[in-house]
Amino acid sequence: MFNEIINRRGSGSYKWDTIVDDGIIERGAYPLSVADMEFRTPLEVRQAITDFAHKGFFCYTSGDEVYRDSVREFLLRRHNFKIENEWIVCVGGVVFAINTAIRAFTEPGDKVIIQTPVYYPFSASVKNNGRVIADNPLVINNGKYEMNFTELEEIASQDDVKMMLLCSPHNPVGRVWTKEELQKVGEICLKNNVILVSDEIHFDILRAGQEHTVINNVDESFGKNTVICTAVSKTFNLAGLGTSNIIISDEKLRETFKDQLSKDGYSCINCVSRPATIVAYTKCDYWIDAMRKYVDDNIEFVKSVVKRIPQIKMYDCQGTYLVWLDMRNLGMNDGELDIFLRDKCGIIQDPGYWFGENGKGFSRLNVACPREILEKVMNKLEQEIKKL
Repeated sequence: MFNEIINRRGSGSYKWDTIVDDGIIERGAYPLSVADMEFRTPLEVRQAITDFAHKGFFCYTSGDEVYRDSVREFLLRRHNFKIENEWIVCVGGVVFAINTAIRAFTEPGDKVIIQTPVYYPFSASVKNNGRVIADNPLVINNGKYEMNFTELEEIASQDDVKMMLLCSPHNPVGRVWTKEELQKVGEICLKNNVILVSDEIHFDILRAGQEHTVINNVDESFGKNTVICTAVSKTFNLAGLGTSNIIISDEKLRETFKDQLSKDGYSCINCVSRPATIVAYTKCDYWIDAMRKYVDDNIEFVKSVVKRIPQIKMYDCQGTYLVWLDMRNLGMNDGELDIFLRDKCGIIQDPGYWFGENGKGFSRLNVACPREILEKVMNKLEQEIKKL
C-alpha cells in the first residue's frame, strides 16, 4: 500500500514542480521536503471523491451536521476529546486559521510568542500581519528538545504579548509534549491573558508508545483562551483540499474568530472536502494505523543509518513523519549543505534555517515515502559523507 513509487511531476505539486530547480529530479534527486506524503490517500476517500464528482455539482458547501458529526466522533474516538458540533469552525487550512486568529485577537504591533526552530509559516504569519515575534527558543537538554518555561513566563507577562502559537506535536523537532509540559504552557497563557493557538495538525502521526494530549484535555479551563487547530490533511494526505476544523469551546472567543473570518471573506468549505472528510473520519482508522507503522519503520531505518555517520545527529522523533538532523559537524554553511544534499546525495530538503536562526546547520527530511526511495537516498548520504 505504501511501497508504490509515483512520479508526481507535472501535477502542479508544490513539492515536485514549484520549488525544485529545472532538471534536478530528472538527474536523480528526490523531494523529501514539503510536508505531504508520497502515499496515495485511502481508497475509500478516493472513491468518495469520485462518486461526488460523478454527480456533476461543485457548489457552495457548508460544514453541515453530518460533516461535523464525523469530526466530533473522530476526535472522541481517536483522542478522547469531547466537543460539541457548534465548537467547530471550518476554515480553509490551518495556516489560514492562524492568520485569522492573529488578526482577530491581536492588534498591529502586538507580540506573538513562537518557539523556534518551528514551522516557518508561524513567523511569516506574525510578520505579514504587522505583529512582532517574541521568540521563546526551545533548548536542547541531554539531547532532547525542551521548553524554557522560565523565559516563557517572563515573555508572557509583558503587556504587549497577546498570543502564543504552540506547535503540538512539534514540527520540525518531533517532540510530543507531555501533559506536564502542556499544563505549564496552558497555565502561563491563562494567567497572563495570552490567547493560545495550538496547532495540532500532526496529532494522529505518532511513534508506537507515544500519546498525544489535546491541550484542552489537560485542563478544561484552558478552553477560555484556547484555539485548537485540527485538519484531515496531514493524517490522510489531503492537504490540497485546503480544509481545517478549528475547535473553539469559548463562545465569545469563537464569535470573535468567526467575525474575523467573515471580514476575510471566507464563507464555505471546499465542496470536495466534505465527502473526503466524512469518509476519512468514519471509515479509515485502519489506514492511520498502517501508515503510522510504515512511517515508524522508516524512521527506525533513518536512525540506523545516522548511527553509522558520526558527523550527523538525529533527534528523537516522537511524532510527525519529519526527521530533524543536526549536520553542523559537516562544517558547511547552509548554502553549501543544501548543494551537497541535493547534488551529491539526491536529497531535496527543507533547510533548517527556514525554521529560525537556531535551525542553521540542520535539515528537515520528510520520510513519508516508499522505503526503496528512502534507502537509496540515505545510503547515498552515508557514502558521500565518507568521501568528504
